[in-house]
Amino acid sequence: MTVKDALSEAANELKSVTESYYLEALLLLSFTLNIEKEKVYLKEHLELSDTQTQSFIETLNKRLNGYPLPYILKKREFMGLEFFIDEGVLIPRQETEELVETALKECKDKKNFLDIGSGSGVICVSLLYYNTDLRGVALDISYNACEITKINAEKLGVSNRLEIIHEDFNLFTTEKKFDFIVSNPPYVKTEFLKNLPYEPAEALDGGELGFAFYPSLINKSFDLLNQNGFALFEIDPPISMQVRTEMEKYFSKVSILKDLAKNDRFILGVKK
Repeated sequence: MTVKDALSEAANELKSVTESYYLEALLLLSFTLNIEKEKVYLKEHLELSDTQTQSFIETLNKRLNGYPLPYILKKREFMGLEFFIDEGVLIPRQETEELVETALKECKDKKNFLDIGSGSGVICVSLLYYNTDLRGVALDISYNACEITKINAEKLGVSNRLEIIHEDFNLFTTEKKFDFIVSNPPYVKTEFLKNLPYEPAEALDGGELGFAFYPSLINKSFDLLNQNGFALFEIDPPISMQVRTEMEKYFSKVSILKDLAKNDRFILGVKK
């Protein structure tokens, strides 16, 4: 089988699982050949070896069975940066890029921050990468997530400004106060977890309504912030008003921000 044949056949089969079938076929082939995707076209007439053919078929079948592409490729682009991604951490979504962009706009006079539930580290590492005056703390209950954050911090050259702590945020104590806190907490309704079978439930499960994580997150964040510090959280649109009501028990200037699809996606509050 030539590279050209493999690309064509894979793209055709992937039509059943993704709208980006051609791009995904190209990425799977570049992964198999261990070359950049732009160079696959230069290898169109190359015959795949038996080992390459077997590897390609195995990865293609994984994808056809619904296994997430970033877990196959072990990477995901986020904020224009390439992050290492593996099982055990949430796959970053485009909406979360907007969370980072908002935080970068709001933190111009800030010096330190806390990322609660840091996962693969895409939020904290991106903040540090694009604002070199910041120092951050990444907090996650998952040891695996902390290790992946460490890999990404080192890969993108920000590890000297990031402290990584393996801890349940409810048990986290520190004398340090933060200028701002960011979090993309679990907010998927429990009944919908079946639609995301490969990603870690602890990073997704927000309880029956998707709200379960927020009361303690908001309370804890208020305690950990400096005066005039802000908290910025990702939310699920259906619970936006419920989260706002909870935020207003503690924070001033609470505002709900929309994502590019015009959905209520983020909430911002200032400690006064």
